[in-house]
Amino acid sequence: CSKSPLLPSDDILIVLSELFDVYEFSSASLSREVALEVLNKVLARQSLAGSFGSDDSLIIRDTATGQSAIVSVNKQRPLSGEELSQRQQVEHFLTTASEDEFTEKLLVPLFQRLGFRRVSATGHGEKILEYGKDLWMKFELPTGHLLYFAAQVKRGKLDAKGGSGDTNTATVLDQVRMAIDHPLFDPETGRKVLVDHVYIISASNITRAARNWLVGKLDQSQRRQIIFMDKDEFLDLSARILLDLEIRSRSIAAPDTNHIPF
Repeated sequence: CSKSPLLPSDDILIVLSELFDVYEFSSASLSREVALEVLNKVLARQSLAGSFGSDDSLIIRDTATGQSAIVSVNKQRPLSGEELSQRQQVEHFLTTASEDEFTEKLLVPLFQRLGFRRVSATGHGEKILEYGKDLWMKFELPTGHLLYFAAQVKRGKLDAKGGSGDTNTATVLDQVRMAIDHPLFDPETGRKVLVDHVYIISASNITRAARNWLVGKLDQSQRRQIIFMDKDEFLDLSARILLDLEIRSRSIAAPDTNHIPF
Protein backbone atom coordinates (compact mmCIF):
# COMPACT_ATOMS: atom_id res chain seq x y z
CA CYS A 1 0.00 0.00 0.00
CA SER A 2 0.98 3.65 -0.28
CA LYS A 3 0.37 6.53 2.12
CA SER A 4 -0.26 8.73 -0.91
CA PRO A 5 -2.48 7.76 -3.86
CA LEU A 6 -0.25 9.82 -6.17
CA LEU A 7 2.94 7.88 -5.47
CA PRO A 8 4.09 4.25 -5.85
CA SER A 9 3.45 1.86 -2.97
CA ASP A 10 6.01 1.57 -0.20
CA ASP A 11 6.97 -1.93 -1.42
CA ILE A 12 7.74 -0.63 -4.91
CA LEU A 13 9.78 2.25 -3.47
CA ILE A 14 11.83 -0.22 -1.42
CA VAL A 15 12.45 -2.35 -4.52
CA LEU A 16 13.55 0.71 -6.53
CA SER A 17 15.87 1.79 -3.73
CA GLU A 18 17.47 -1.65 -3.69
CA LEU A 19 17.85 -1.68 -7.47
CA PHE A 20 19.60 1.70 -7.35
CA ASP A 21 21.94 0.82 -4.51
CA VAL A 22 25.23 2.70 -5.00
CA TYR A 23 27.40 -0.32 -4.17
CA GLU A 24 25.75 -2.51 -6.80
CA PHE A 25 26.47 0.04 -9.55
CA SER A 26 30.04 0.82 -8.45
CA SER A 27 31.00 -2.84 -8.11
CA ALA A 28 29.74 -3.53 -11.63
CA SER A 29 31.22 -0.26 -13.03
CA LEU A 30 27.79 0.86 -14.23
CA SER A 31 26.29 4.36 -14.32
CA ARG A 32 23.38 5.13 -11.99
CA GLU A 33 22.69 8.31 -13.99
CA VAL A 34 22.13 6.36 -17.20
CA ALA A 35 19.88 3.91 -15.37
CA LEU A 36 17.93 6.83 -13.89
CA GLU A 37 17.34 8.27 -17.38
CA VAL A 38 15.86 4.95 -18.48
CA LEU A 39 13.70 4.75 -15.34
CA ASN A 40 12.42 8.31 -15.82
CA LYS A 41 11.20 7.50 -19.34
CA VAL A 42 8.94 4.89 -17.77
CA LEU A 43 7.94 7.01 -14.75
CA ALA A 44 7.04 9.98 -16.98
CA ARG A 45 4.04 8.02 -18.29
CA GLN A 46 2.60 8.19 -14.76
CA SER A 47 3.62 11.84 -14.15
CA LEU A 48 6.47 10.72 -11.90
CA ALA A 49 10.19 11.53 -11.86
CA GLY A 50 13.18 10.12 -10.02
CA SER A 51 16.24 11.92 -8.69
CA PHE A 52 19.13 11.27 -6.31
CA GLY A 53 19.34 12.87 -2.87
CA SER A 54 22.53 14.16 -1.25
CA ASP A 55 22.83 10.78 0.53
CA ASP A 56 22.55 8.96 -2.85
CA SER A 57 19.05 7.72 -2.03
CA LEU A 58 16.45 7.51 -4.79
CA ILE A 59 13.63 10.07 -4.54
CA ILE A 60 10.38 9.67 -6.45
CA ARG A 61 8.28 12.80 -7.02
CA ASP A 62 4.88 13.38 -8.56
CA THR A 63 5.55 16.02 -11.24
CA ALA A 64 1.96 17.27 -11.27
CA THR A 65 1.81 18.12 -7.56
CA GLY A 66 5.46 18.17 -6.47
CA GLN A 67 4.76 15.64 -3.71
CA SER A 68 7.72 13.42 -2.86
CA ALA A 69 7.66 9.79 -1.79
CA ILE A 70 6.31 9.92 1.74
CA VAL A 71 8.57 7.06 2.86
CA SER A 72 11.61 9.24 2.29
CA VAL A 73 10.02 12.17 4.13
CA ASN A 74 9.28 10.10 7.21
CA LYS A 75 12.85 8.83 7.37
CA GLN A 76 14.04 12.46 7.50
CA ARG A 77 16.61 11.87 4.80
CA PRO A 78 19.13 14.67 4.12
CA LEU A 79 17.95 17.32 1.68
CA SER A 80 19.20 17.10 -1.90
CA GLY A 81 21.00 20.06 -3.49
CA GLU A 82 17.81 21.07 -5.29
CA GLU A 83 15.83 20.87 -2.07
CA LEU A 84 18.41 22.92 -0.16
CA SER A 85 18.09 25.63 -2.81
CA GLN A 86 14.30 25.60 -2.47
CA ARG A 87 14.64 25.78 1.33
CA GLN A 88 16.72 28.94 0.97
CA GLN A 89 14.15 30.49 -1.39
CA VAL A 90 11.32 29.77 1.04
CA GLU A 91 13.35 31.18 3.94
CA HIS A 92 14.08 34.34 1.96
CA PHE A 93 10.39 34.69 1.11
CA LEU A 94 9.49 34.51 4.80
CA THR A 95 11.63 37.57 5.59
CA THR A 96 9.20 39.84 3.72
CA ALA A 97 5.98 37.80 3.60
CA SER A 98 2.96 38.93 5.59
CA GLU A 99 0.99 36.54 7.76
CA ASP A 100 -1.64 36.15 5.03
CA GLU A 101 1.01 35.52 2.35
CA PHE A 102 2.67 32.88 4.53
CA THR A 103 -0.70 31.21 4.99
CA GLU A 104 -2.05 31.42 1.45
CA LYS A 105 1.10 30.98 -0.64
CA LEU A 106 2.95 28.40 1.46
CA LEU A 107 0.79 26.67 4.06
CA VAL A 108 -2.24 26.07 1.84
CA PRO A 109 -0.29 24.28 -0.94
CA LEU A 110 1.82 22.43 1.66
CA PHE A 111 -1.17 20.89 3.41
CA GLN A 112 -2.90 20.20 0.10
CA ARG A 113 0.09 18.21 -1.10
CA LEU A 114 0.27 16.34 2.19
CA GLY A 115 -3.18 14.94 1.49
CA PHE A 116 -5.43 17.28 3.48
CA ARG A 117 -8.80 18.16 1.92
CA ARG A 118 -10.72 21.43 1.74
CA VAL A 119 -7.72 23.47 2.91
CA SER A 120 -9.30 26.89 3.52
CA ALA A 121 -7.54 30.08 4.59
CA THR A 122 -9.37 33.00 6.15
CA GLY A 123 -8.65 36.47 4.79
CA HIS A 124 -7.48 39.07 7.30
CA GLY A 125 -10.80 40.89 7.26
CA GLU A 126 -12.79 37.70 7.98
CA LYS A 127 -10.76 36.33 10.88
CA ILE A 128 -13.10 37.74 13.49
CA LEU A 129 -15.73 35.30 12.20
CA GLU A 130 -13.45 32.26 12.32
CA TYR A 131 -12.91 32.05 16.10
CA GLY A 132 -9.15 31.51 16.11
CA LYS A 133 -8.94 29.57 12.85
CA ASP A 134 -6.53 31.18 10.36
CA LEU A 135 -6.71 27.93 8.40
CA TRP A 136 -8.88 24.84 8.55
CA MET A 137 -8.84 21.54 6.70
CA LYS A 138 -9.79 17.91 7.02
CA PHE A 139 -8.02 14.59 6.59
CA GLU A 140 -9.72 11.38 5.52
CA LEU A 141 -8.66 8.21 7.33
CA PRO A 142 -8.41 4.89 5.44
CA THR A 143 -11.73 3.95 7.07
CA GLY A 144 -13.45 6.95 5.47
CA HIS A 145 -13.81 8.89 8.72
CA LEU A 146 -12.75 12.54 8.79
CA LEU A 147 -10.46 14.40 11.19
CA TYR A 148 -10.71 18.19 11.26
CA PHE A 149 -7.74 20.50 11.79
CA ALA A 150 -7.44 24.21 12.47
CA ALA A 151 -4.27 26.31 12.39
CA GLN A 152 -3.30 29.42 14.29
CA VAL A 153 -0.59 31.14 12.22
CA LYS A 154 1.89 33.74 13.41
CA ARG A 155 4.62 35.49 11.49
CA GLY A 156 6.68 36.46 14.54
CA LYS A 157 8.46 34.62 17.31
CA LEU A 158 6.48 33.02 20.12
CA ASP A 159 8.12 33.30 23.53
CA ALA A 160 7.20 33.21 27.21
CA LYS A 161 9.35 35.77 28.96
CA GLY A 162 10.03 35.15 32.63
CA GLY A 163 7.60 32.25 32.70
CA SER A 164 4.66 34.34 31.48
CA GLY A 165 3.31 34.48 27.96
CA ASP A 166 4.25 37.61 26.05
CA THR A 167 1.57 39.50 24.12
CA ASN A 168 1.93 37.36 20.99
CA THR A 169 1.85 34.04 22.86
CA ALA A 170 -1.04 35.07 25.10
CA THR A 171 -3.03 36.00 21.99
CA VAL A 172 -2.32 32.56 20.52
CA LEU A 173 -3.61 30.93 23.70
CA ASP A 174 -6.92 32.80 23.48
CA GLN A 175 -7.29 31.95 19.79
CA VAL A 176 -6.45 28.27 20.32
CA ARG A 177 -9.15 28.04 22.98
CA MET A 178 -11.64 29.63 20.60
CA ALA A 179 -10.63 27.25 17.80
CA ILE A 180 -11.22 24.25 20.07
CA ASP A 181 -14.51 25.45 21.57
CA HIS A 182 -16.25 26.91 18.51
CA PRO A 183 -17.41 24.60 15.69
CA LEU A 184 -16.75 25.24 12.03
CA PHE A 185 -19.13 24.68 9.14
CA ASP A 186 -18.13 22.09 6.55
CA PRO A 187 -19.99 22.96 3.32
CA GLU A 188 -19.26 19.52 1.86
CA THR A 189 -21.19 17.74 4.61
CA GLY A 190 -23.57 20.60 5.42
CA ARG A 191 -22.99 20.41 9.15
CA LYS A 192 -21.02 22.02 11.96
CA VAL A 193 -18.10 20.10 13.46
CA LEU A 194 -15.54 20.60 16.21
CA VAL A 195 -11.85 20.44 15.29
CA ASP A 196 -9.83 17.44 16.42
CA HIS A 197 -6.43 19.14 16.40
CA VAL A 198 -5.02 22.67 16.25
CA TYR A 199 -1.69 23.51 14.64
CA ILE A 200 0.27 26.41 16.17
CA ILE A 201 2.51 27.53 13.31
CA SER A 202 5.16 30.25 13.39
CA ALA A 203 7.22 31.63 10.50
CA SER A 204 9.86 32.32 13.16
CA ASN A 205 10.75 30.41 16.34
CA ILE A 206 8.55 28.86 19.01
CA THR A 207 10.71 28.73 22.12
CA ARG A 208 10.56 25.86 24.58
CA ALA A 209 9.35 28.30 27.22
CA ALA A 210 6.44 29.30 24.97
CA ARG A 211 5.53 25.67 24.29
CA ASN A 212 5.60 24.84 28.01
CA TRP A 213 3.61 27.97 28.91
CA LEU A 214 0.92 27.29 26.30
CA VAL A 215 0.58 23.62 27.23
CA GLY A 216 0.47 24.52 30.93
CA LYS A 217 -2.47 26.86 30.38
CA LEU A 218 -4.56 24.20 28.64
CA ASP A 219 -6.38 21.37 30.34
CA GLN A 220 -5.34 17.75 29.80
CA SER A 221 -7.77 17.03 26.96
CA GLN A 222 -6.85 20.25 25.11
CA ARG A 223 -3.11 19.50 25.33
CA ARG A 224 -3.60 16.38 23.22
CA GLN A 225 -5.09 18.51 20.47
CA ILE A 226 -2.10 20.85 20.00
CA ILE A 227 0.58 20.38 17.33
CA PHE A 228 3.50 22.82 17.09
CA MET A 229 5.34 23.72 13.87
CA ASP A 230 8.05 26.41 13.87
CA LYS A 231 10.21 27.86 11.11
CA ASP A 232 12.86 25.12 10.93
CA GLU A 233 10.28 22.32 10.92
CA PHE A 234 8.30 24.09 8.20
CA LEU A 235 11.37 24.81 6.05
CA ASP A 236 12.61 21.22 6.11
CA LEU A 237 9.16 19.91 5.21
CA SER A 238 8.41 22.50 2.54
CA ALA A 239 11.80 21.97 0.86
CA ARG A 240 10.64 18.44 -0.04
CA ILE A 241 6.91 18.95 -0.52
CA LEU A 242 7.01 22.35 -2.27
CA LEU A 243 10.06 21.63 -4.38
CA ASP A 244 8.59 22.94 -7.65
CA LEU A 245 6.58 25.83 -6.17
CA GLU A 246 7.37 29.20 -7.70
CA ILE A 247 8.06 31.66 -4.89
CA ARG A 248 8.65 35.35 -5.41
CA SER A 249 9.63 37.73 -2.64
CA ARG A 250 8.23 41.21 -2.63
CA SER A 251 10.68 43.81 -3.89
CA ILE A 252 10.61 47.56 -4.17
CA ALA A 253 10.39 48.67 -7.79
CA ALA A 254 13.05 51.07 -9.06
CA PRO A 255 11.78 54.56 -9.95
CA ASP A 256 10.96 55.18 -13.61
CA THR A 257 13.29 57.99 -14.65
CA ASN A 258 11.91 58.10 -18.20
CA HIS A 259 8.72 59.84 -17.10
CA ILE A 260 9.56 62.65 -14.72
CA PRO A 261 6.29 64.37 -13.68
CA PHE A 262 7.87 67.84 -13.49
